[in-house]
Amino acid sequence: MKMLKYLPLVLCMTAGAAAPADDEVAGIGVELRVAGQSVVVNRIVPDTPAAAQKDLHVGDRIIAVTQDRGPAVQVQNLMQMVRSIRGPKGTTVRLTIIPSGEDDSHARVLSFVRGELKSLWGDGVLLAIGTTAPDIEMVELAKKTSERLSDYTNKTVVLEFWASWCGPCQSRMAELQGYPGKYPDWKTNVVLIAASIDESADIASKHLKAKGWNETHNVWVDIHAIRAYHIDAIPTVYVIGRQGRIVAVNPRDLSQVVNHELEEERAADAK
Repeated sequence: MKMLKYLPLVLCMTAGAAAPADDEVAGIGVELRVAGQSVVVNRIVPDTPAAAQKDLHVGDRIIAVTQDRGPAVQVQNLMQMVRSIRGPKGTTVRLTIIPSGEDDSHARVLSFVRGELKSLWGDGVLLAIGTTAPDIEMVELAKKTSERLSDYTNKTVVLEFWASWCGPCQSRMAELQGYPGKYPDWKTNVVLIAASIDESADIASKHLKAKGWNETHNVWVDIHAIRAYHIDAIPTVYVIGRQGRIVAVNPRDLSQVVNHELEEERAADAK
């Protein structure tokens, strides 16, 4: 399974090769998405440096990033761009933007002072294999009830983080719907948890209903779960063994990993 980090997200990524200390990490408060060959502003988060910059608008294209007084660096890769924009609180980052609907002759540079973001995502350092999976609270969307990941101890868990606005997540979610029919033993031994990180549970519910995606165990999670699993981009998937430890992170072939885990569990039970 090809895992591409190709999605909109709040700009709270590591800037450069060395990440600032956790208490210094800051961003500007925008969500990005890829449109064709361009990276564009998808959403401006309220009460952030981006919201205070009145010349930045949804739909604007970002073509270059400048660190303080350094040279402008043209960035076409979404992940490189988000990592360039994040940095220590109080430092300056400048974006070269082209307003929505305009051509390159209308390019302009906007300056931002990085600030602390209440909606900061995870740091992107995904949990290592063998780590005990954090027990997170989830809202089960069908019944609107609260539950915890620990409720599924003694099951193999596929924990897929996704959102309705994430383009690559749509094919991944559609693929997940087919696994129970393809692998019958998954129905009793595997829990496919599709954890939406949409702004609200209602948004996720409406999208799931429109798509007819009901073969997964659909939940909604908040920023605490996102941070617990260090999510800085989606889709991101963890496979958790029945002992509660992580056995795979973003595997290339999800079904192969899960089936291997089930075989290992059956062998252990037979001893």
